[in-house]
Amino acid sequence: MPLDPWFTMYKDKILKHLISSKNGFTSGAELARGLHITRAAVWKHIKTLEREGYAVEAAPSKGYRLLAVPDILLLDDIKQGLKTGTIGREIHLFPELVSTNALAMEMASTGAADGTVVIAETQTGGKGRLGRTWISPKGNLYISVILRPGIPPHKAPLITLMAAVALTSTIRQRLEVQAGIKWPNDILISGKKAAGLLTEMRAEPDRVKHVVLGIGINVNMDMAELPVPLRKLSTTLSAETGKKIDRTVFLQQFLVELDSWYQLFLKGGAAVIEAWEMFNITVGNRVAVSGPGETFEGMARGIDTDGRLILKLDDGTSRQVAAGDVTILKNRDMKNAE
Repeated sequence: MPLDPWFTMYKDKILKHLISSKNGFTSGAELARGLHITRAAVWKHIKTLEREGYAVEAAPSKGYRLLAVPDILLLDDIKQGLKTGTIGREIHLFPELVSTNALAMEMASTGAADGTVVIAETQTGGKGRLGRTWISPKGNLYISVILRPGIPPHKAPLITLMAAVALTSTIRQRLEVQAGIKWPNDILISGKKAAGLLTEMRAEPDRVKHVVLGIGINVNMDMAELPVPLRKLSTTLSAETGKKIDRTVFLQQFLVELDSWYQLFLKGGAAVIEAWEMFNITVGNRVAVSGPGETFEGMARGIDTDGRLILKLDDGTSRQVAAGDVTILKNRDMKNAE
């Protein structure tokens, strides 16, 4: 269950005070007076910070001193300096959730605003495509964004492509890593999965009520946290750059990029499709597509205006694929993938 927001607020204020303290120790009495809580409550918040990985020294007659800060997200840090029009106007951060998408869907159904963001440090039941579980160790980014684009349901798959473009652009521009997009929802680096996207929606026959865009990004996690079969298929941004990534900075950069692409998407999907074609590592390859009850192969020729993959089958006919798992069987010579 998410923590009480009041508890989290007081804990974050204590942490902010300890980080900014230039005199080393801060007394429990001073913290209690400043927050209008008891010293016992201050002690409870300090213990919570320690469980989250902060090293706090407690000395009699002196108080508390912060010794070390873990790789952890803070709501104030994420919001500070974040300049977006829609994405991130409201941000909800939790140390742990069952699933950011599940909570975001609940929030969307009760009126959460367009652009609301839900973030968790870890998930106990993260969602992948086709009912799979998204394994969610600490050190990564697990994000869900509530969108109300006012589009017909058949245009909703373009939202996944739009988010993939935004994330790939962020990785390329900010980290100088040549990420690519495998249709429909995987971000690959050097042939290994670095991120995945999952879009869920509620719709009426003629319009989308809301979409929840889920994004899982492998940032700084220890690969040993993954099951053995997944380790050879996955990578992290830190592994690809050779350094630890500042998750707060990268998250802010991604939210800005996503906001920019969302505004373009609302004006029409042409710009999204053009950018996707530039970043993709699917088109031009022979691929296998696994869907409900069938698997078939063909050459990936492109995507249509609704984001469906266009295949040329072995008998010469074309087929448009709206959903399915894609495996690249034969790579083309792709400058974008090198």
